[in-house]
Amino acid sequence: MKWKVEETPTQKESRLKDVDQSRDLAPGDKPDRLFSQPLSFEEIKEKSDKFLVNNIKRAPVAFYFGQGEYLYDTENKRYLDFLSGVAVTSLGHGDADFVEALREQADRVIHTSNLFYNQELALLAEALVSYSFPGRAFLCNSGTEANEAAFKLARLHGQKKGNANRIVTLENSFHGRTVAGMSMTGQAKIHKGFGPLLDHMHYITPNDADMLEKEIDQNGHEMCALVLELIQGEGGVRPLDLEYVRLARKLTQENDILLILDEIQTGMGRTGKLFAYEHFGIIPDAMTLAKALGNGFPVGAMVIAEKHCDLIHPGVHGTTFGGSHLAARVAYETLKIIVTRDLLDNVAALSDYFFRRLQSAQTTIKCIKEVRGMGLHIGIELDRPGAGVVETCRDRGLLVNCTAETTIRLVPPLNLSLESAAEGLEILEGVLRELK
Repeated sequence: MKWKVEETPTQKESRLKDVDQSRDLAPGDKPDRLFSQPLSFEEIKEKSDKFLVNNIKRAPVAFYFGQGEYLYDTENKRYLDFLSGVAVTSLGHGDADFVEALREQADRVIHTSNLFYNQELALLAEALVSYSFPGRAFLCNSGTEANEAAFKLARLHGQKKGNANRIVTLENSFHGRTVAGMSMTGQAKIHKGFGPLLDHMHYITPNDADMLEKEIDQNGHEMCALVLELIQGEGGVRPLDLEYVRLARKLTQENDILLILDEIQTGMGRTGKLFAYEHFGIIPDAMTLAKALGNGFPVGAMVIAEKHCDLIHPGVHGTTFGGSHLAARVAYETLKIIVTRDLLDNVAALSDYFFRRLQSAQTTIKCIKEVRGMGLHIGIELDRPGAGVVETCRDRGLLVNCTAETTIRLVPPLNLSLESAAEGLEILEGVLRELK
């Protein structure tokens, strides 16, 4: 399918000018007029510390307003957002088309359940399949739920193959926090404290072709799936090698093993292609999506190649909230915006700028060991823990985060301007230059 532009730019401008004029802030403006009787940060922190389960270490800031690539906290301080809610709000904050779609759908109908047909869900499924590979889509609420569905798909394939239950993933991978997600994750720190997880899980070293070949040669008859992140996000923004991925596709096809790609962080344009697998010249048997799929609204998906769609039939898997009218509408709008605004071209151009500038900075900033990634999924490996860098950047109005202890991760909005890119890098480089 291809979207058609049904209105002129002038018509669109007229339609959207009243969507939320209060969001139209000039650089430097503070939106304090928009927030009536806000809680102070101290009040928010007090209530959070008292009533929320203590499972997250939060930074000492609370946001209440966003516009484009900027966020404002309760003290009206402005921050340039190079975190995007951890690769989620890829259209930035307050996009007029996105907000209009959300409001319009919320006013019409939010949820009716999967017991009935659903126009918004049908359109989203068609769009996902049309822009990826022939097959069918399953909608859920999050990335870990999408990976849970992929786990069940793999085991169903294994039973069809003949009691083949072994699932192989990579060391340093991350696939979620459910029991199946933790079991597929190749990090001991994620497993710690929960006792025995699921059986028949095995982890191999990323980009080690010999180990991959040996694993499939010895255990391929027992394997139902190989699950890969094409870029290990939580593992330090580490891309897989082109030849390694192509070898994985070849060997899995030859041995009747599903190749499942976890594109939860890399999908929806993050790497400069709509889906990261397009860079590798392969087609997976299934892929999982979430994060940027809803631009901040919780929604996940699994797309299954046509050959394997018969593994899922009524009664095998389900979801109460997944694919609701509202979730499907906002995901559809997000995909439509990415495609029709040529945001992938912007990602490619900005990626070249980021990498050129950071690699140049590496020659003079000695704490930078490596710059790696793809598109606007960028990791800066430091020679020391990066938590202090994150804190200092935040104090100076730039949001980034640290993954795998020593990697500063940059995942700005896909529609970021060159001027804002330069502004953010100026702050980051200044912080890194000050490190002794």
